[in-house]
Amino acid sequence: MLRPPDPVRSRAVLVGVAEYPQDSRLPGIPAARTNVRDLRRLLTEGRPGAFAAEHVYMVVDPATPRDLGMPLLEAARQAEDVFLVYYSGHGLIGQERRELYLALSGSDAEAPSFTALPLQGVREAFLASRARNRVLILDCCFSGRAISGALSGAHEPLDEQMEISGTYTLTSASATEVARFEEGHRHTAFTGEMLLALRDGIPGAPGAEVTLGALYRHLKRVLPTQGFPMPRHCGTDTAEFLVLARPTRRRRGRGRATGPGTADVVTGSREDLLIRTDLGLRTGEAGQSDEAVRLLGEVVADMTRVLGPDDPSTLSGRISLAHWTGNVGDVEEALRLSMDTVVDMMRVLGPEHRATLVGRSQVAHWTGESGRAGEAMRLSTWAVSDLVRVLGSNDRETLVGRSRLTRWTGEAGDAESAARLATALVPDLSRVLGDEDRETFVGRIDQAQWIGRAGGGRQAVRLLAGLVPDLSWTLGPDDRYSLIGRSRLAQWSGAAGRRRRALRLFEGVVPDLARVLGPDDRETLVARAQFAHWQGENGHPAEAARLFALLVKDLAWVLGPQDRATLVSQARLAHWMGVQGDVGEAVRLFNAVLPELRSALGADDPETRHNRELLVRWRRKADRRLKGQLLYGRREIR
Repeated sequence: MLRPPDPVRSRAVLVGVAEYPQDSRLPGIPAARTNVRDLRRLLTEGRPGAFAAEHVYMVVDPATPRDLGMPLLEAARQAEDVFLVYYSGHGLIGQERRELYLALSGSDAEAPSFTALPLQGVREAFLASRARNRVLILDCCFSGRAISGALSGAHEPLDEQMEISGTYTLTSASATEVARFEEGHRHTAFTGEMLLALRDGIPGAPGAEVTLGALYRHLKRVLPTQGFPMPRHCGTDTAEFLVLARPTRRRRGRGRATGPGTADVVTGSREDLLIRTDLGLRTGEAGQSDEAVRLLGEVVADMTRVLGPDDPSTLSGRISLAHWTGNVGDVEEALRLSMDTVVDMMRVLGPEHRATLVGRSQVAHWTGESGRAGEAMRLSTWAVSDLVRVLGSNDRETLVGRSRLTRWTGEAGDAESAARLATALVPDLSRVLGDEDRETFVGRIDQAQWIGRAGGGRQAVRLLAGLVPDLSWTLGPDDRYSLIGRSRLAQWSGAAGRRRRALRLFEGVVPDLARVLGPDDRETLVARAQFAHWQGENGHPAEAARLFALLVKDLAWVLGPQDRATLVSQARLAHWMGVQGDVGEAVRLFNAVLPELRSALGADDPETRHNRELLVRWRRKADRRLKGQLLYGRREIR
C-alpha cells in the first residue's frame, strides 16, 4: 500500500513568509526561508527524489494574495499524481467568520480578508487539480483550523471543506494555539522535527520509508515532550501511505542518481552517450554540480543498459558520477560509488589502467572527505606512486594526485610536510598545465594555506595578496576559487595580526560566498565562523557570541554535530560567551563540547588541547566571580 509520488507527474509548492514589513505586529520569521529551502532539498534528493527538482516551486515572501494564488493554481493544474502545498509563516483569524488566513509579507493583521490568502483559496486550488493525492502542510499559528473549523461552529468546519478525495492535512498546532518558533534557530520547531525525520528516518520505525501517517505519529510523540504544541492531521482514502522520503543514513546533497526511474528510456548510440557524458562533465566544471549529477546519473543508467555494466565507458561514467556526487556534498555516497567502481575497474580493466588509477586516487580523496585524513594520506601515497610509475610525472592526473596527497598530509596533522609538498608541486603545475590552469590556482591556494598552518602566516598573506587578483582576472570574481582565495587572505591577515583588515575582508567575502556557493556550502559556513571570530577579536564579543550561536545550528544541520567545524565553533561560542561576561555559561558550554572534541578529534589535537586550556582559564574566573553562588546557592546572601 505504500507508494512514492511519481516525480514527473507530481508538483509541490513550498511557501515561506519570513518578512512582514507592512505590519510591525507581525514579527519576522527568518527560519521560514530556511524551512522552504531545506524541505525542497529533501523532497528532491534521492534515487530518485519524491519530486523532480524542476517541479518543486518555492514562493518566498509573496506580498499579495495574487502573488501566492497564481503559482498555487498553476501547479495545481499541472499535477496529476501528487499535489503538495507547504506553508510556513503567520496564521491570521478573520474578524467575522473566524476563518484561517495565511499571512503574506504585505498583510495587515487587522484586515486579513483584504491582505492575506484565505485557506479557501488553497481548497479551490485543490479542487482545480486532477492529482490523485493532495497534501497540505501548515506550520503557522491556529493552523488546526484547517482541520477543526472555527471556534463558533457557526459555519462549515474546514475539515469538511477540505474533505476532497485523496487529501491529507498536517498542521503544527490546534485551532486555538499559537505556533512557536525560537529566534536564531535554523528551522521552526514543527518543520525542524519534520525535516529531521525526512532526512534521517524515524527512530524505531520498522521500515526506511517515511510516510505522511508515520510522520504525523512521530511528530505527535516528539513535539509535546519538547514543550511545543501537539500537531493535528486528517486524511481521506489512502493518502497517509504516501512516501515522502526513503532515508537510509544521514546524507548531504543529492545522492546517487542511478537507481530505478532515473532514466526509463534508453536512447542513443555509443557516440550519443559519450556526448551526453561530456555534457555532464562540462556542466559540472562550469559550476553546476547538481545538474552534472542529474545528467551523469541519467547517462550512466543508459550506458549500463546499452553498452553493459563492464564497458570501459560505463565505468568511466560511474567514476565521474561519483566525483560530482561528492562535489554536491554527499561524501558518503561518493565514497561508496568510487569504491564499487574501482573494484569493477580492477576486475575488467586491470590495476594499471588509467581509469583504475584515477579511481583509486578518487577513493583516497573521498576517504579523507569522510573524516579519515590519515587513511586518505596512506591511500594517496600509494596512488601517487603508481600514477608516477604508469602515467609519468607530467601527466595531469599524477599532478592532481599529488595535490590530494598534499592536502591529506596536512589534514592528518603534518602541516610542515604539506607545505613542502605544495611548494614543490606549484612549479610543476605551472610548467605542465600553465599558470592560468585551474589546478595551478588550486595548488597556489593550498601552498599558502599550508605555509600558514605551518607557522608562516605572514608569508601566506604575501602569497595570497598576489594570487587573489590573478584568480579574479582569470577565473572571474564569482568563481569558487576566487572567493576561496579572498577568504583565505582574510583568514591569514587576521592570523598575522591584521585584525581590522581580516574583519573588513570577511565582511566583503561572506555575502559573496553565500550568494555564489550558497549559504550551506562548507566554505560559506567556515567563512562565517571566521567572521564571527574576528568580530570578537576586534572588540565586539557580544556580536561574536551572537553570530556563533546562529552559526552552530546551521553547522550541525549541514555538516553534522560531530564535524570538526561544528565542534570548534561550539567551543568558540563558549569562549566569547565568557569574554562578554557570562563566565558560568562559558564553563557549561566548554564542559559540554570538550568530550565531543576528544572523541571526534582526539585528545592530542591542537583544538582539543587549546580548548581544554581555555576551560581551565574560564573555570578559575567563574570560581572567583561566582564564589558566593557556588558556596551558598542562588538565594540572596545578606
